Amino acid sequence: MRKWKPAANHWKPAPIQLLVALNTMLLFFDLLEDRLSIPSWLQVAGRLHPMILHFPIVLIVLYTACLWFTDNFLSQFTNELLLWSAFAAVITALAGVFLSKETTYDGSAIQWHKWLGTLTSFLLLALYLAKDAKDPKDKGKTSRKWLSILPLATVLIAGHLGGDLTHGSGYVLAPLKTQYGEKPPLDKALVYRDLVQPILTTKCMTCHNSGSDKGGLNMEDPASFAKGGQSGAPWDTTAADGGILINRIHLPDDDRKHMPPIGKTQLSGDEKDLLIAWIRDGAPFGKKVIELEPTDTLRFLAGKLLRADDDENFDFSPADEKTITKLRTNYRAITPLAAGSPALAVDFYGAAFFQPEQLKELSSVKEQIVELNLEKMPVTDKDLSDLANLRNLRKLNLDFTHITGEGLKTLTKLPHLQSLSLSGTQIKAEDLDELTKITSLRKLYLWKTGITGDALAGVRTKRKDLELITGFNGDTVRVRLSPPRLETEARIIRDSPVVIKMKNFMPGAVVRYTLDGSNPDSGGQTYTAPFQLKDRAQLTAKTYKTGWLPSNATAATFYLQRYPPDSIRLLLPIDSNYMKIRPTVLIDADKGDLGFGSGKWLGFRKNGLAALLYYRKPATISSLTFSSIVDIGAYIFPPTRLEVWGGPNEHHLKLLGTLTPTQPEKTGPSYLTAYRIDFPPQKIGCLKVIADPIPKLPDWHSAKGQPAWIFFDELLVD
Repeated sequence: MRKWKPAANHWKPAPIQLLVALNTMLLFFDLLEDRLSIPSWLQVAGRLHPMILHFPIVLIVLYTACLWFTDNFLSQFTNELLLWSAFAAVITALAGVFLSKETTYDGSAIQWHKWLGTLTSFLLLALYLAKDAKDPKDKGKTSRKWLSILPLATVLIAGHLGGDLTHGSGYVLAPLKTQYGEKPPLDKALVYRDLVQPILTTKCMTCHNSGSDKGGLNMEDPASFAKGGQSGAPWDTTAADGGILINRIHLPDDDRKHMPPIGKTQLSGDEKDLLIAWIRDGAPFGKKVIELEPTDTLRFLAGKLLRADDDENFDFSPADEKTITKLRTNYRAITPLAAGSPALAVDFYGAAFFQPEQLKELSSVKEQIVELNLEKMPVTDKDLSDLANLRNLRKLNLDFTHITGEGLKTLTKLPHLQSLSLSGTQIKAEDLDELTKITSLRKLYLWKTGITGDALAGVRTKRKDLELITGFNGDTVRVRLSPPRLETEARIIRDSPVVIKMKNFMPGAVVRYTLDGSNPDSGGQTYTAPFQLKDRAQLTAKTYKTGWLPSNATAATFYLQRYPPDSIRLLLPIDSNYMKIRPTVLIDADKGDLGFGSGKWLGFRKNGLAALLYYRKPATISSLTFSSIVDIGAYIFPPTRLEVWGGPNEHHLKLLGTLTPTQPEKTGPSYLTAYRIDFPPQKIGCLKVIADPIPKLPDWHSAKGQPAWIFFDELLVD
């Protein structure tokens, strides 16, 4: 075994004594960091940290190089390098401690950065104290060379983490990453995963992740993102400005609260619009793009960013950007069909400002226009002649224009026209013969044209590949009614009945409903006036009218809470920021919605839910319902097991019932649900509830292997 004999006078020189004192101070500050209060003059010293941190890195690299690549490895110069490296390291680390008291960085990255800097300082001190130690086997040469790698490695790792804290995780390689990656088909895309999350990943998540959650905000998983940071929840769907996130991305660039900070890649206009639209839609995490209404702003933006299954690869070159900019006005929008596509979509707005010359002006981009929307514009048959040169036009909307059909022959000159909308126009049945000559045409919209069934049947005979969309006249496609609106906000029945109020927007339509969750298509009752609900129910309602498709269902669950507990106490240690919300939200009879970051929900991840519910006066109860949410995209799954215990007090409890909820097998939209456990009626003074999350997300999930969340907004006792 090697015996190292440090020189007897190592502790005598003043520089060594000062170095030891500084390292002792550094360790003291690190251990008691939470109790430190930094005066202003030390704050100034702390702000020197970014400037002086390069000195120890350079000096340590030089010291290591001298040991490895010079013969006289114990030269005075090498020893001086080591001494100055040790001083630079400890002073830089101390400045970093002072600076950390001013910053808003949280998470593991800053802790690793701090302790690696401290370790570097101590390693350099140890190397200097042992510089004169004797090793009889190799005289210290080989050992010292290899030991020099340790402070070099720690300072480089600490520097890397510091760069991540300053510039964001992955800053160095960020330019090599694509902005959105492979785009999924529009019909398979999820709003958050495929539209919102790519923006956050490239523009926000470098600073707001689990390692460096600046301001306490971690965007890596939906649950942590919705929870927010030190300033609160990132959005408020009820606020006019949408909340903190939207407010800060619209601040002036030089405002210190502007996000992303100045010097980093800023959000584009479309990215800002998409975030705004997502929040205004309720900030859904598991919703599919195809579930959005066609007129939804979010659906429109998704069409620009994502691809449809039948997307074409256009062989023409893009138009000059200056030309496009010149053609854009307040009443004529020109946008790319998709990100990176040379194809253009043109939309006209404001009928009062339309002039036929505006169609002629499009000739400079005639090769690139594939979609043209002239809906409700005062376009006449004569104006259609200006469309003949749009050789690549695929989609043309002439709904509710002034055309009569005389100019439709012009459209036969468009070799790629696939979709034509003529709803609300004065075209006649004989005009359809001309349209059947457009061999590329696949969809023809003829709603409110007055064309009879016989004429339509003739077109179908000639062109079986042409889909005729005629609204609700009983032909091929009918319009679906809007669902009834449930105006009753309460979802929990307590001391008095809940009054059910519904509103129907379609004259002549009726609303039918059931209270057991069944489909009202073939049964149920007709809603004529508000009615009282005294017991738990699963309301399902639809709107019906002859000649129209029934509406989608309006559904709501109503719960009983006859015996609300007087108080609640959580039993397991807090392992989630969602548990910082008071646990009384579980017994306040205030139901939450799909926005699980609203403050009405408690989230549990590692430890699960274990709580005691107390009654001042014992109550005779027979069921307990866990009101919950499932949002697969946000990692929120059903519990793997539920238990209810009860007895006269918390020291005498017995198991009353258990439940093992069914787990989802594929991705789907988020939804509210409840898990009810029934048991024989008995007098109870205390209840204990237990809910365990699944420890690992399934293999089919995008975050497989990570722990799932469980969320509850109410514990309902009946």
